[in-house]
Amino acid sequence: MKLQQSRRRLLATTIIAGASALAFAAPAMAQDPGATNVDDLVVTGTRIARQDYVANSPISTVSAEQIQARGDVNVEQILNQLPQVVPGLSANSNNPSNGSATVDLRGLGASRTLVLVNGHRFIPYDKSNAVDLNSIPASLIERVEVVTGGASAVYGSDALAGVVNFIFKRDYEGFGLDTQYGISRFGDGEQFNASLTFGSNFADDRGNVTGFVGYSDRDGFLPNSDRPWSFPSAAGGSGTGEFGGLNNLALNPYTAAGCPTANPCRRSFRTTGVPGPFSNDFSLSPTSDRYDFSTVNLLQSPSERFNLALMGHYDVTDNVEAFAEVFYTDSRNTSQLAPTPATGISIPYSNFFVQNYPALLAYANSRPNPTAPLNFDRRMSEVGARIQNNNTDVYQINTGLRADLGSGWELEGYYSYGRTELTTSIQNDVSRSRLNAALAGGGTATSCAPSVLALFPTCVPINLFGRGTITPQAAAFVRLNFTDRSVFERQNVQLNLTGTVMELPAGPLGIAAGVEYREDTLSYTPDDAKNAGDIYGFNAERAVSGSSASSEAYVEAAVPLLRDAPFAKSLELELGARLSDYDTVGQVWSYKFGGSWEPVDSVRLRALYQRASRAPNVFELFQANDQGFPAVLDPCTTVNPGTGAARTLSAGVRNFCTAQLGFDPVTAGFVAQNTQTESFFFGNPDLSEEKSDTITVGAVWQPTFVDGLSMSLDYYKIEVEDYIGTISGGVSGIVGACFAAGAAASGTTGAPVSSIAECNNAGIGLPLIFRDAAGNLKARAPLGNVSALETSGVDFSTRYGWDVPWAGGMWGEQLAIAVNLTYLNSYELDGIEYAGTAGAYNISATLPEWKANVSLGYDVGPVRLAYSGTFIDELDNQGNIPDFQDGGYTGIDSYWYHDLSGTWQATENMEVFAGVRNLLDEEPPVFDNAPDGNTDPNAYDVNGRYFFFGARVKY
Repeated sequence: MKLQQSRRRLLATTIIAGASALAFAAPAMAQDPGATNVDDLVVTGTRIARQDYVANSPISTVSAEQIQARGDVNVEQILNQLPQVVPGLSANSNNPSNGSATVDLRGLGASRTLVLVNGHRFIPYDKSNAVDLNSIPASLIERVEVVTGGASAVYGSDALAGVVNFIFKRDYEGFGLDTQYGISRFGDGEQFNASLTFGSNFADDRGNVTGFVGYSDRDGFLPNSDRPWSFPSAAGGSGTGEFGGLNNLALNPYTAAGCPTANPCRRSFRTTGVPGPFSNDFSLSPTSDRYDFSTVNLLQSPSERFNLALMGHYDVTDNVEAFAEVFYTDSRNTSQLAPTPATGISIPYSNFFVQNYPALLAYANSRPNPTAPLNFDRRMSEVGARIQNNNTDVYQINTGLRADLGSGWELEGYYSYGRTELTTSIQNDVSRSRLNAALAGGGTATSCAPSVLALFPTCVPINLFGRGTITPQAAAFVRLNFTDRSVFERQNVQLNLTGTVMELPAGPLGIAAGVEYREDTLSYTPDDAKNAGDIYGFNAERAVSGSSASSEAYVEAAVPLLRDAPFAKSLELELGARLSDYDTVGQVWSYKFGGSWEPVDSVRLRALYQRASRAPNVFELFQANDQGFPAVLDPCTTVNPGTGAARTLSAGVRNFCTAQLGFDPVTAGFVAQNTQTESFFFGNPDLSEEKSDTITVGAVWQPTFVDGLSMSLDYYKIEVEDYIGTISGGVSGIVGACFAAGAAASGTTGAPVSSIAECNNAGIGLPLIFRDAAGNLKARAPLGNVSALETSGVDFSTRYGWDVPWAGGMWGEQLAIAVNLTYLNSYELDGIEYAGTAGAYNISATLPEWKANVSLGYDVGPVRLAYSGTFIDELDNQGNIPDFQDGGYTGIDSYWYHDLSGTWQATENMEVFAGVRNLLDEEPPVFDNAPDGNTDPNAYDVNGRYFFFGARVKY
């Protein structure tokens, strides 16, 4: 049938789009010579099928061979090697982590990268609108096509940064079994993967059903002596320690010995019930009262995953095909954090332990108001490490019809329904209400007050004044386990028409046109305790629910202008436009125009301009006062609690701080407790759509005198306006702008926060910064279309496949080389340049100026040897960016990672393979302001040298 031939042509995309657009993957060594004899092709980034097509947008292709060569069970591992990708969440993400793995093209954010499966949108996993790559079974992938730059004219919203299209194996016959086991050289980080792929034709080959079942299990591991870089905390730990911290309040200060009036003098309880000096030793030596959280946080999260896929098609008639795809994933992942840091605890003066520890009571009585509550902080270690279990269930069904209308016209209509349910269960948090009940006055050492027992019958008194003072019974009473639930649903209907309008002198005028309706629904239901803020150890979040819908129409055209003319082997225009009507932001236009010019057979010049858009998602519209702890330094601290370095405060900042704290921070020696600032995040129902302009200009060279060689060079520039993000570029920007304006306005007495416009926001009607009773800085961070992002650079790729002439088959038969290199010229957010920096000072990102990947493949009879090398350029620390007026942070040296593997075709039906990742056992860099675990575990390897082996059987 005609449609069956079209399907085969579509599966040949890699050969031309991958080779000509210069794929990342090392090429398969033994391509079918007849596979290049195709009539027309469709590649990601367009819906138009054309002959001998080379994309006008740069495309990188990752083949199944490349995934197998690296032994990558997790899809994000291979994508993160691409120079165009800024690593997102991965298996080594712990804080933050929600069990997902994401892809982020050009660093614009995972929610701005559109993920497709077989050309159709895949269901996001949670309120962020990003797709969890754990739902993509690596063993089922035939190839991955990556298009960078806006593609909204073709695909609609979310394709602001580009598109990642996972193309699965289909028309499978027989069955195949894949198994793989991996382990680090330290004997941990074990991972096992097994999958079964099966398929069969039926009804005299009019149909085919392909199925897949996969199982994966991964062990987690903690920092350990085999990885000495992983502890102690490079951030100086936390000022909320296990011995407790009694805070001195400026308006009611202690005057006891050692704590003069107006000094923020903090007391520790190394001796139970006896206040003593608080040791703010940032090196975390045994005498330090700070807490080293690094030893409790996971370096790799344990997970278990089950994937199921079923794909089928049937030729209803010679010109009509019915198809269906069903995908299901059950993914379970665990992260672990240090025990709850309970801060700002209000302990009544009448508390039994306050009244019965004479030294502590003397401190309380030395205050001007002796009976006021005590302000206290403590690490709740006796309650246990905080454990977060994430269970994600993903369903998606695509079904529809394809019809050959004749004369080169084809029509496809389909309906898609997807549903993701994310259940997050938390263990060992601390309840605010129960802790307050356990601290209330009127009780004894073993029994709570009668008035408290009436409300909390199981109440047990709690003693916070020392390490190990909380009894198991008290820990059980204040312990809070809770569960959050997020449900995301999407319905999508599309009708797509492709064909040739007419034959022009230079070739066929091809078009694609279609209409689409899409509806997204989100329901996020936090636990009642979390919704009410009755928690200490995790961020309070409010319930969010809502929906958004869009009706869209698009058209694109490929217009050949010249062919086989002098200095114009070919000249072609590419045009496209899409009108989207959203029920949230109204009508939005996306469009593209560009083309290609081939002056001679071997050289093709290409350029494309694309206007892309992204409508705000439900969570961005309705987020309500959610709590977070970004790494933002209090400008009033006289010592950096992360590095221990002394800080100099300008006169204006000093006066502005004095107005907030009630005392002079320099005279008092004020030191912030840690490098994080508790912040509260707000959505904005008045958000408009984001818009981006992408320009790519480049050349492809395939010299006729060197068979198998392809090279490309492309310049890209992406400008995003009305970028949805936290105002001022983040909490650091909010704090910086407020303090800059406040310092400028402060006289000798300092300006109040309420008088500084940059410190207040009319949208939420609240100040953007404030302080608690202990003087800790807090921030509020609303969203807005207030940011602007611009990034630019150059991509270079080369690929060469060589039949080794001198080997004679003895020392080798085929050699393949692929090189991908990206130079990041600029990454500018709100006027601040981040290119060449790493860290989480304001944004969490690793953005090297140079990043490259080199792949080599070599065939020796039945053995295939493969090498992959990844280069990451040296980086400055984000905290050293002059705009932040800080500095003194450590940077990062350049890194080369080397991976080797080998595959042996043992029999006609079986191959065995083995390999090693991070061959030289490179330790990751340790640097200040690191996103997670003393480093960036998504950009750098934390496992160490890793071995894997397995087998593949097919019948």
